Amino acid sequence: MSFIFQLLSRNIRKDLVNHPTLLWPLIASGDEVPGVTFSVATADADAARAAVATGARAILVPVQDDFAPADRMAVALSVAEAELGLADGALSLILEIAGPGAALRLGRDRPASRRLAAIGIDLDGFGLGAPGGIDAPRSVAAGLVALAGAALRLPVYLTGAGSLSATGKPAIAGFTHLLVDTEGVAHSPAGVGRAMRQR
Repeated sequence: MSFIFQLLSRNIRKDLVNHPTLLWPLIASGDEVPGVTFSVATADADAARAAVATGARAILVPVQDDFAPADRMAVALSVAEAELGLADGALSLILEIAGPGAALRLGRDRPASRRLAAIGIDLDGFGLGAPGGIDAPRSVAAGLVALAGAALRLPVYLTGAGSLSATGKPAIAGFTHLLVDTEGVAHSPAGVGRAMRQR
């Protein structure tokens, strides 16, 4: 299934609009390599190193309870850079908050890796309230993600059910991008980076 990172606002800093990790194709680990620089979604260090060897330059790591998978991935990316002769910091990390435990940690800790290039939240990892509405757990978690992104000066994205309101606007303020299924997008607007990921 194809996804795109859709820019939510024209009133954001240029460095957020042109962030390279949001412009590269994003694929699930083990999917067919697109043949160009790409990002891969995985928490498995071996799968990430294999993807880096074939051209991945960013790894999206979903975290459920704590940042340990992202911390391990940051170390794996340092090793991969050394093994492949890449410049220090050439490989980026995208952190996706996918559960309440990780969201709560954002209130106390901030992801430590200097590799962090973007942060997002998958709203499907949280309880659902009334149809068409955002319940308190998801609203609080998304607010923590938006605040963390602002504090770290990083792009922040939403994905999952309920990301858009009934009017087609983002359901939660404070986000710069939305990760959406390309089947729901009629055409690609300016400022959109293409990405693919299988669920």
